[in-house]
Amino acid sequence: MPGNPKECRQHARRCAELASVATTPEAREQFLSLQMSWIRLAADLENAQAFIAALDEIDADPPVEAAE
Repeated sequence: MPGNPKECRQHARRCAELASVATTPEAREQFLSLQMSWIRLAADLENAQAFIAALDEIDADPPVEAAE
């Protein structure tokens, strides 16, 4: 799956750093908004990876035959 939650969080930290040194309130708000977007993306990727892993486990289990 493309995307790495760890990298997303690194981008979020960088946006927070840029927000802290922004020269205008508008720029600060933009960087903070981007930070939150990166954090949400990281969480979404983790959830998707967990879902895919669960599906893979289901596929790996042999089918259960019905009792006669």
